[in-house]
Amino acid sequence: RLRRSRCGVLSGVRFRRQVQAQVASGSAAVLRPTVATVMGVSYDEATVERICCRLRSLIQEAFQKHMYATAIFYADKLVSLSHFEAEDIYTLAECYFKNREYRRVLHLLKKHGDIVAGDERLKLLAAQSLLECKDWDECLRYLEDNTSAEASSQGDDGKMASVFALLRGKVYEVTENQENALVWYERAVQLDPYCHEALDRLVGNHLLTSDREAALLRGLRLHKEDEWLRHLYAAKLAAARSSAVDPLLGEQLPPLPGSAPAEPASVTGRDADVPVPISQEAWWGRGRQRRSWQAANGDLPGADEYPVSLLPAPLAQNGSTLAAQSTKYFYEGDYESCYQVSKRVLEDDPYHLATLPVHIASLVMLDMKSVVYYVAHQLVNAYPTTAVAWFTAGCYYYMVKKYEHARRFFHKALALDHNFAPAWIVYGHAFAHHDESDQALAAYRTASRLFPGSHLPWLFIGMEYVRTNSLQLAQQCLECARTLMPTDPHIWNEIGAIAFHRKNYKAACELLLKALSLSGAPEEVACANLGHAFLKCKAYDRALSAFQQAHSLNPRSSSVLSGIGFTLQLQERPDEAIEYYHRALSIQRDDPFAAEMLNYAVQEAAEQPCSMEF
Repeated sequence: RLRRSRCGVLSGVRFRRQVQAQVASGSAAVLRPTVATVMGVSYDEATVERICCRLRSLIQEAFQKHMYATAIFYADKLVSLSHFEAEDIYTLAECYFKNREYRRVLHLLKKHGDIVAGDERLKLLAAQSLLECKDWDECLRYLEDNTSAEASSQGDDGKMASVFALLRGKVYEVTENQENALVWYERAVQLDPYCHEALDRLVGNHLLTSDREAALLRGLRLHKEDEWLRHLYAAKLAAARSSAVDPLLGEQLPPLPGSAPAEPASVTGRDADVPVPISQEAWWGRGRQRRSWQAANGDLPGADEYPVSLLPAPLAQNGSTLAAQSTKYFYEGDYESCYQVSKRVLEDDPYHLATLPVHIASLVMLDMKSVVYYVAHQLVNAYPTTAVAWFTAGCYYYMVKKYEHARRFFHKALALDHNFAPAWIVYGHAFAHHDESDQALAAYRTASRLFPGSHLPWLFIGMEYVRTNSLQLAQQCLECARTLMPTDPHIWNEIGAIAFHRKNYKAACELLLKALSLSGAPEEVACANLGHAFLKCKAYDRALSAFQQAHSLNPRSSSVLSGIGFTLQLQERPDEAIEYYHRALSIQRDDPFAAEMLNYAVQEAAEQPCSMEF
């Protein structure tokens, strides 16, 4: 066997030497094939072209099945076979991008720079890959050197230039250059009014004031059959303003069925020193009116509110429409309606990320700890790289008063998305609850810088200054908040508290009545504050009415029970006052005011003459 194998090897060597000798001498007619031949198949140009066609088909099939590794394998062979055609290079680069191999995209495009220079799609892939790699400076430099902010003459109607402008805006925003970010987002919308990402950043995310947002939407050059899209975006503005006003026209929409508009509070009552009491409609609240009417008539929440009547009927229950309605209810203080509407959205799509922040906020306000705990676990498992998941986890620890743990989760959420507004706000709250005023103010100031169109950072800065008794600074911040959002009842409540601290009780009554008239659902704090203001004005009947309203909203509030008892005591009704002081002390045993006033009430009751009737 060894001899036979060796002879075979030697014979092969001899044969090659003979052929080489014949070719060198020219004695044998040896023809070299012009195409490769393997097992009888000749790979001429037509055959290679057919192979390329089959490879393109395989790549397309792999793309549709999301088998990106398979697509990359065939696309790599296609590029070699087609001698680096631009279309096939784009296919391979897109395969790399879909497979999240961004560095590989950049290397491929750099190697074929001459082809990239003439193809806008390849430039876009390069810029998007730099963005995904978080090379902000390099991405901005590439966009400035290789792209134009003007519509090209290739018939794309400015859509490609709009995308490049959008990418510039994203880079500027992530590097906290808000001014340039707004310029490029607006430029993207001007080039393509259907660029949703740019509009979504500009409208409803507090980067612009309400007036600028409304002007932007009015200027959109949409097809006449797409006016519903303008109103769908405008629904975000109506939500932020928490009023039944079309933000594009500035017209008051019809009032809620079954309700009468509340009269504004004034000082023209019988007693010129004390404002007239608020109307019953405002006491009850628009939120309760809304739910009562819907329960009686079987209507869906928001069926008669903007922008439902201006949208195609199937879009009335779309997630985006319902998300805007739930946000509107939250700003009104109607947390129960907000929860009901956002819950409907999440029942249809449990991971509707645009609805989750307001849904979680309503759960926090309704003190539904177990639901927040469940949602946090679901989100962390499903979307561990999104800010809203860790924001929800932080909200749970915030609700159970573990503020240090809450701050850790909020910090992680902000590390994932530095422009996530809810996390900045509640991050400041977590510091404020630990009496860490400086850190809380720093978080609120950062939010005010990142979201110049939002009134909430200024409101909470003002509240923190009120808490630390810096009334002048608090007044200035609250006036800034009122300029941005004059219909927020919480702003009027805080300004009323400042007037109370300054012993301007008449103005405090007016401001607190204004807050209640603007509120979609009366809050215990505003009603209790109004009761104290009426007490200072010696309007005891009105004070008692305000405290009783606060008690109906929160029957477990010891301070409200003490307020009712104190009002009854001032009305010379010590026996009833004693009952309320005892109820307050049963809830909070160490309430010094209730304990002290209980002693006085007992003495007054003992000193009253006892009428003996038989």
